[in-house]
Amino acid sequence: MMKNTMRAVMLAGLALACGALAAEDQSLGVTADLTLASKYMTDGFNVGDNHAAYMPSLAVDTKVPGFYLQFWSALPMERNRQQYDEYDFMARFSHNFLEGTPLKLNLHGYYDYWVYPHDAYTTDKHGQTIAAQSKRGQKVHAGVSLLEALPCFGAHLVPSYNYYYWFPDQKDLFQAGAHHELALSYTRALPNFIPGATRQDVTLGGSLNYHDGAFGVESGWSHTTAMLGTSADLGGLTLGANLNYQWSYLASVDPENEFWAMLSLTKKF
Repeated sequence: MMKNTMRAVMLAGLALACGALAAEDQSLGVTADLTLASKYMTDGFNVGDNHAAYMPSLAVDTKVPGFYLQFWSALPMERNRQQYDEYDFMARFSHNFLEGTPLKLNLHGYYDYWVYPHDAYTTDKHGQTIAAQSKRGQKVHAGVSLLEALPCFGAHLVPSYNYYYWFPDQKDLFQAGAHHELALSYTRALPNFIPGATRQDVTLGGSLNYHDGAFGVESGWSHTTAMLGTSADLGGLTLGANLNYQWSYLASVDPENEFWAMLSLTKKF
């Protein structure tokens, strides 16, 4: 337990050091975001038992084009539920290739070390309350999006494929496995009807998802999602909001269909 706590502290220190470096070097950028979610949904899983969450994050650019470091977190608004606190320390990449052609694409991915820093509690066979093993692990992601291959009514349909794989950093913490996502999105610019806005848009999106055994779930087509979102640039801030719905097919991933909403505020320095 001490080893993993030290690792989390070292990673947090790395993120803070990078933030300090960014403040001194004008060639680096920092992006801060605060998202409020009516529930925490990820990869088809309902995390936090239908309770609302804060999701603050901080990203720091590097001198390698497209490569940046990010600290992300999910914190239940009800602070008596701290066993659901999650911290993620990520190295991320996103870059466009084949600019100026219909085959323009974006390659993206990340490495993520995630940890739930607070013990969850359970009971033993005698009914005594005991601390369960802390949850932590690693996740990798790789994806590709075709940005301009499918023109549609003055914008573009953007198909994407994303691959995610979880694996533990200690034997028997959880079962390793993958998640495959086929996604399609469409973003269209809107007239600037919000006073002071320099850009506004609306996005429609959806995905079809296949789980392959991570955390001991069944393998199979697990869920589909639909999303309606909008964003606007307002005096150096970006305000975003979206509504989401999930149709769930595998009870081991999620036994219920889900609806949730998210509101975000982003600032680049």
